[in-house]
Amino acid sequence: MIETLNVFSAGVALAVATQAAERWNERRPDFPVKLEKGGSVVGVKSLLAGEPYDLLILADDSLIEAALSPKATSGYAVFAGNKMAVAASPGRSIDSSDWLVKLTDPKAVFAHFDPKADPGGYRAILAMTLADHYEKGLSAKLLDHPGRLCLEKPGPPGSGPKFDYFFCYYSMAKSKGLSFAELPKVMDLSDDSLAEVYATAEFRIDEALTILGAPIAHALTIPRRAPHPQLAYEFAQEFLASDFAAFNFTPRAKAVGALLDPGKGQ
Repeated sequence: MIETLNVFSAGVALAVATQAAERWNERRPDFPVKLEKGGSVVGVKSLLAGEPYDLLILADDSLIEAALSPKATSGYAVFAGNKMAVAASPGRSIDSSDWLVKLTDPKAVFAHFDPKADPGGYRAILAMTLADHYEKGLSAKLLDHPGRLCLEKPGPPGSGPKFDYFFCYYSMAKSKGLSFAELPKVMDLSDDSLAEVYATAEFRIDEALTILGAPIAHALTIPRRAPHPQLAYEFAQEFLASDFAAFNFTPRAKAVGALLDPGKGQ
């Protein structure tokens, strides 16, 4: 039986991870990558519960800092940035000139991912929380809107609740060719100069984990107990060599600590 390199990937990076895995598997058919997709919070909790991941590609570096460092990982690498946007469902439209009117329409129905499972979900909440910095009273209008939906368990296309608009990452909206609105900088979690403002918003995932607003940074990490740390490091380099701009991510790169546990060598 062929061993596999077990890689968890957040949905936001799945297309990049899939291409990197295809390149890897062509060269290393003796040790192929097995990709598992899911919300980053779920991936982190699965790792801490004992899932033997070799590499985690996550939507939020804050999760690594808050839940994994330093006991479960020795460091991480940020590979891209992003920003929050609002996309329209097929057949509808939205843009940066009318998003406010359309989202606050009492008849509007808009959705976001489960914030307790997915950073895209809690970043939607954070963006709405920060809306008061754009227009006083707007946060309550969005967060308390009767048409706001939380998609707890995304299913097959057409199987879930119907909605007009959707809080998502810019990279997703752009890559899928959707009609979308870019949000004001004070809400979209993209601007380093607004880090202190973003940090005024927070979301409590559970009793042990609270996330503060911050400029979006997607990152990967190799767990200390990864079954195949050296191969995980090599695949991480394959992934990091990807053209992230081609997938509509914004440039952001940073290394924190040691990606590969120094005690395991490179």
